[in-house]
Amino acid sequence: MGKPIMAICDRQAAYTSQLISLFQGKKELPFEIHGFTKNESLEEFCGKHKIALLLISESDYREELQSREIDRILVLREGTGNLPECVAAVNKFQPAGMLYRDIMRVYGEGERIVPFWKSMKKKMRLIGVYSPLHCCMQTMFTLAMGEILAKKYKTLYLNFECFSGFEMLLGTRFNGNLTDVLYCYECAKEKLPYKIESIVQKIGELYFVPPASSYEDFRDIREEEWLAVITEIAAAGGYEVVLLDLTEQVRGVYTLLEACDKIYTLLKDDRMAKAKLAQYELMLEQESYGSIQEKTVKCRLPLFKNLPERMEELNRGEVAEYVKKLLAEGGLL
Repeated sequence: MGKPIMAICDRQAAYTSQLISLFQGKKELPFEIHGFTKNESLEEFCGKHKIALLLISESDYREELQSREIDRILVLREGTGNLPECVAAVNKFQPAGMLYRDIMRVYGEGERIVPFWKSMKKKMRLIGVYSPLHCCMQTMFTLAMGEILAKKYKTLYLNFECFSGFEMLLGTRFNGNLTDVLYCYECAKEKLPYKIESIVQKIGELYFVPPASSYEDFRDIREEEWLAVITEIAAAGGYEVVLLDLTEQVRGVYTLLEACDKIYTLLKDDRMAKAKLAQYELMLEQESYGSIQEKTVKCRLPLFKNLPERMEELNRGEVAEYVKKLLAEGGLL
């Protein structure tokens, strides 16, 4: 039995070709993609095949298609007419990434959806970055690591800070974030892959789920759930490396650290910082979290003369060179 079929129909051949390339580039999608530039060709194909999802331009949409063997129809709205309220639609004229996320969002909200492939070619590597000192460089360090790893592995970054500031730093508003992923996991786990695809963003080649707008949105997630959620996210997106930018706001943060293959902890040399680190390490010893210490790489950051001004520039410069050396020493590059 072959894959479920996604059909794309638009009379503009170049646009149809671009959409086909966009979806074929998403290796985890469970569809076999077919493109059409003529209604007649689509009608003939419908007579021989069942279609799981049809994307069709507003000017090509016909009400008769509702009677064909098509599980879901999504119209690419062009603003040329009045579609019936029962017809699902997304704006055709938007950047490719936004269009893809819109399609995943609307399709994932439907009742009949095709399950994602969840087979992972390689074991997921889980890397944690955590410091009891709450170093202000932690997020910059972790993002630099993510952007560098993303050149070799499909990498996902997850931020668990109280206030990440990502929307301000990137100058955009996100249509969804980690809170939505957690809610979907709790209420409609079978739709989780589509929810993730509709939300996930990129900085260069690094994927990230926008952080929760408030840490209160996820502090009540049970300790035992976090690793299951992260594993589901990694499987849905086919991520080879998941990078966790951790704080104590996550219930069970030490359980997550235990699950990590490697942990990076940023240090400071002042007396107060040394005292806090000593108390943290004593707690790990007393609570039998010895494996965390064994997997931890302690990092005393040098004084960087020039810090990148833009998040997209973190894969080059002084910070990047320092991180590359750490990754090479850890066998990750």
